[in-house]
Amino acid sequence: MFSNFTENAQKIILMAKQEMFELKHPYVGSEHLLLAILKNKNSEISGFLEKCGLSYEKFKNEIVKVIGVGKNSSDWFLFTPLLKRIIENSLILVGDGNQVDDIDLFESLLDEGDGVANRLLMGLNVDIDALYEKFKKNYSSKYKNKKSLFIEEYGINMNKEYNSRGFDPVFGRNKQVLRVMEILLRRTKNNPLLLGDAGVGKTAIVEELVRRIEMGDVPGKLKDVRVISLSMSSLVAGTKYRGEFEERMNQIVSELENLDDVILFIDEIHTLVGAGGAEGAIDASNILKPYLARGKLKIIGATTKDEYKKYIENEKALDRRFQKVYVDEMTLDETREILNSVKELYEDYHHVVISNSNIDEIISLCDKYVFSGKFPDKALDILDEICSKVSLVESDREVHKKKILSEIKILRCEKNKAIIENNYDNAGKLKEKIDCLENIYNEEILLSGGNDRKHISNDQIYAVFYDKTKIPISYLKGINHEEIVEAISKNVIAREDIVKKIVESSIFPLQIKKSRPSVFLFVGKSGTGKTFLAKEYARALYKEDSFIKIDMSEYKDEFSSTKILGAPPGYVGYHENKTLLDKIKDNPYSVLLLDEIEKASSSILKLFLQVFDEGIMTSSTGEIVNFSNVTIFMTSNLGMNTQQIGFSSASLNSSQIFKDYFGDEFVNRIDEIFLFAPFTKNEIKAIIKKKLTDFVEKEKVDFKISTDIVNKILNECDYLNYGTRQIDKIIKKLVFENNSLKI
Repeated sequence: MFSNFTENAQKIILMAKQEMFELKHPYVGSEHLLLAILKNKNSEISGFLEKCGLSYEKFKNEIVKVIGVGKNSSDWFLFTPLLKRIIENSLILVGDGNQVDDIDLFESLLDEGDGVANRLLMGLNVDIDALYEKFKKNYSSKYKNKKSLFIEEYGINMNKEYNSRGFDPVFGRNKQVLRVMEILLRRTKNNPLLLGDAGVGKTAIVEELVRRIEMGDVPGKLKDVRVISLSMSSLVAGTKYRGEFEERMNQIVSELENLDDVILFIDEIHTLVGAGGAEGAIDASNILKPYLARGKLKIIGATTKDEYKKYIENEKALDRRFQKVYVDEMTLDETREILNSVKELYEDYHHVVISNSNIDEIISLCDKYVFSGKFPDKALDILDEICSKVSLVESDREVHKKKILSEIKILRCEKNKAIIENNYDNAGKLKEKIDCLENIYNEEILLSGGNDRKHISNDQIYAVFYDKTKIPISYLKGINHEEIVEAISKNVIAREDIVKKIVESSIFPLQIKKSRPSVFLFVGKSGTGKTFLAKEYARALYKEDSFIKIDMSEYKDEFSSTKILGAPPGYVGYHENKTLLDKIKDNPYSVLLLDEIEKASSSILKLFLQVFDEGIMTSSTGEIVNFSNVTIFMTSNLGMNTQQIGFSSASLNSSQIFKDYFGDEFVNRIDEIFLFAPFTKNEIKAIIKKKLTDFVEKEKVDFKISTDIVNKILNECDYLNYGTRQIDKIIKKLVFENNSLKI
């Protein structure tokens, strides 16, 4: 008979016998059963009864007071007829195929209404009827008289999940939960479909519905309803032969048809389409369609908008069976409320302290720099990772603790060695040292530091964001504009005004939330330092691999767009070659140089219109790549082959030559166009001297720099036509001729 009892129920019956032996009673009665239930601290009922003012000690004292303790202990035992009836009734209560738990034993005891246990309760002034009503409210018999469902082999009972471990709090979704309940209460087509991006909290809405069902905060028709989360993968698993999957599905459908108190929840419901549909077989969606239309089944589905359009929207017969509930992304304030509500859970789990300022900083940085994912999921993800990182950092007290333990271990080895060598005096001294260290360990660390929690710093938050996004936030917050201008101007001669404007207009947007990149066009003759300035800017502000250069002369035809977007599906190179978008994904905080932009095809230029305006570009696979934290430089020689009177930096933005070539929509999206005027003679001399000095220091050659050498290079470089292009080559040649370079 006891094979139909859970391990917990069997344990309670054994404990009841133990109570009988301890009290030296000749029988096991209802009072011993209740005493065992109260003693079992792992039971929900014992906690419930303690809240009602009934404890193990109190009830045992009442038994001793009324019944007393026997004189002689017995080696054998008997169940009273009442206790036998309580056990038999508990089996009837749960029905065939189910197991009796401690809750069922206690309910059967209360249902009996008579017996020593109930009389003792009345002697303690416990209102049995009120206790019974309170018990029924907290531990409803909704699972009683119901056999275990076949579908529970392939799914999870979310009601039991909630009762066993609970769910995280849900905020800001009351409207969607009410909408789901409205649809479930319909007579036909009562199947809600939750549509929203990944991470917005679709599953959390179902968890909130389950919580309300368990709390009784739902309409009458939804009370005592079970929500089963069904996994399509587990349903398909093991169906090796044709017809097995259909048989399994039909068994589930026929079971649920006769039950009004079961709702299926299918996460990623688009997997219904094609599930189990091997050659000659019918997939899950076609099996369920007729039953969904008649309202025989109640299904809550959840999927993303993209997967809905791809799989379900095309299946018109399946689509019309569902009523859509749109789940939008949480606002910043709603996300803040959620993080504040769950921070205690994370604090207890990671043993850290999370302040309100930490939460505000996390949400703010997620909004600025994390473009993948949606609120609140991405904020919770970052919070969890930050707490995990902080928990790994050893505090001073923990370091001290490890040091003491290490010293104790060394001293014990020395003490054992001294004992082996019969050096008992030394062993005694070592023992005293060990005892002293153990006292310090116990008193100063275990007693005083056991409850220490680690605090989260902004630097730790920034470190996690860098790991996730590759954006150095702590560096950005500490940038000094003047220092950056000075650092770039040391290497870039005669362009200080341009450098200053670029730094002021590009760095500040990186410190705030951006919706588009900073875009600059450098215009000037070849050799005027356009590309060099872009490289020096990247070197001063970014790490080495964050400078991305594209020679636009390689993009003369429209088919070269595959180098940027990737090859479309079915073409050679799909998902193989690394494209520009892949590089931007790997380095979202970077400098992109589009060299000689005028040589690119017009179709290639149009690809960048959305980047300049909205800060995004869509790959051939449909993935959206964000350019918001990229600084884009373009260089061009357009209109520089002829001398133009009055052609200055101030008139570049309105110059008709650029609008005619690139188009108004392209030029209007550029933040600023800078004219790189040809270098003067004195500027070229300064550049030559700088390059000579850098070359000599780098190569460590014995070469004397003089005015004659500078003038000689000046005369040979033809700077009026080539700018600075020839200078490096002439310097190397000159050093070789003087036999100063050692190879």
